[in-house]
Parts: sequence; C-alpha cells; structure tokens
Amino acid sequence: MTTRRSRSRDAPARTVERVVTVDGPAGSGKSTLGHRLGSALALPVIDTGLFYRAITVAVVRAGLDATDTAAVIALADRLAIDINTSADPSGDGWLVRVDGVDVGAAARDPQHATLLSELSGIAEMRSRLVGRQRDLARWGAVAVGRDCGTVIFPSAPVKLYLLAPGEVRTSRRAAQLRKGGADVDAATLASEIRGRDTLDSGRAAAPLRAAADAHVIDTGRYGVEEMVDEALRICREAGLIPSAQ
Repeated sequence: MTTRRSRSRDAPARTVERVVTVDGPAGSGKSTLGHRLGSALALPVIDTGLFYRAITVAVVRAGLDATDTAAVIALADRLAIDINTSADPSGDGWLVRVDGVDVGAAARDPQHATLLSELSGIAEMRSRLVGRQRDLARWGAVAVGRDCGTVIFPSAPVKLYLLAPGEVRTSRRAAQLRKGGADVDAATLASEIRGRDTLDSGRAAAPLRAAADAHVIDTGRYGVEEMVDEALRICREAGLIPSAQ
C-alpha cells in the first residue's frame, strides 16, 4: 500500500503547527468545511477517509470478504493510493486513484457503506495508514475524517468536530451523491448512515468521537457561510490567521 506523496509507511508523528482537524459523522459538513478552510489557509486538504474508500473499492472488485483480514491487508499492501489534496479538487476532476486509475463515483457508492466501516475498523489497516496520512501534512494541512483530532494529529492546534441531526446529514449526503451522478434512495441512505454511525462509534480501533479539546460545531444550526466563519474565527484565535485578515 503506497502513496506517491508519502516517503515512509511508518513515518513518526510530527508536531505540525499549521494543522486543523475536522472530524464528524457522514453528512455533517466535513468536506465542505475542510475545503473552504484549505483555501482560506492556503493548506492542502487530506481527506483521510479516501484511503479507506479506495481500499473498499479494491476489495469489492477483488471479491474479498471483509472478515478475511489477512487477504484484505495483503491486497491493500499491493495498492498504490493517491489522494487529491487540492483545496479545489473539482478543478482536477478526481479525488482518489488506485494504481494510477481514478475510481470515480465508486469511491462514494452508498451501497458499500457497511463494508467501508468494517474495513475501517481493522486496527492493523489503520496503523499502516497513519504514517502516510501524517506525512502528507508535513508542511501543514486541513485533515478531514473521523479520528484526525484523536489519533492522527493529536497535537493539532485547532480541532473541530461537526454535528448535525440525522435527517439533515442524510439530505446533505443525498445531494452530494446525486451531484456526482449517483441514483439515491433516501430511505436506504438514511439506514446506511445510521448503521455506519453505529459501527464507527463503537469500533475498538480509533472510534468516531470528539477529541477532548475539540471545538464542537452543530452544523444543523448554521448555513455554510456561518459554519465557515465560525471555524475561521477559531483558527484566528489560535494564531493560524493574522488578526488583520
């Protein structure tokens, strides 16, 4: 399992001053906020979930069972995974590549939500990826995911955790998927999101939760601009943005 931008699979943790973590469940607004912050702070955006989505696509195509941990890890070790860290990935037209090939809409196929959570819960898989994710942030980054503030970048100066009611998150995710050309059944999607929330929150390896020092933002109460303004205010108070800006 490799990434073109990573130098070492087992790279040690670094204390990087310009790291902002954005964690939360599906549909809470992480991607939107992450990319807006990346643009405002002139930092790359690391969507850590794309690593697991890439592996999920490869597992489905190989016809493997998630319970066959050894086979899954062996497959993942053979993969070259490259994620787009641009603050505006739409300009490049791709999000994640596996062995040099853009996996397209398959990376966000809601039918694989349960499998994605099962694979993401493999402790050895997560430990193999942490070093690569940290290496991508060696000059700073906005890191988006579920355990960025608790596991991957525990020393980040700004940690954000996003929340929103389930129906709001389902609506947002459906709109995102439809924008990408996917055919979405709202009821099925709502069930899958609830199931993934349960699996991700209850897993032993890096469960979904807010870091003790995270700023919790209820994005169900904010419009996009208000959410971004609140996050920028927090970044400014932490010294990541000059007060004059």
